[in-house]
Amino acid sequence: MKSVIKTLTLLFAVFWIIFGLNGILHFFPIPAPIPESAFFMEALERSGYAMPLTYALEVIGGILLLIPKFRFVSLLLLTPVTLNIVLYDLFLNPGGLVIGLVIAAIHALLLWDKRNRLCSLVGN
Repeated sequence: MKSVIKTLTLLFAVFWIIFGLNGILHFFPIPAPIPESAFFMEALERSGYAMPLTYALEVIGGILLLIPKFRFVSLLLLTPVTLNIVLYDLFLNPGGLVIGLVIAAIHALLLWDKRNRLCSLVGN
């Protein structure tokens, strides 16, 4: 099981780093959002801070995932981003829900591996 967790952690870190950097550097195209979600995405882009902050959190979280000492903090840092991906897909882009659920499942599995630290954080 340890090797599965290590492999998933590495893949998850690479995912966050690549997509975070792509949001900043635009080295591969992102498909245009469907019309139902275009207004929401445009509002986030026009805010001037929401998307750059999200991309920075993705890159930082991905890098921290690679450092065992900071893995738990990284998972906590990336939790709101993962949740937003799932909720965005659920309400505005149902066609992408499978991808969001896969990301959430990997995130949940990695958090489950750190459940002792998570339980101590909430006081149980």
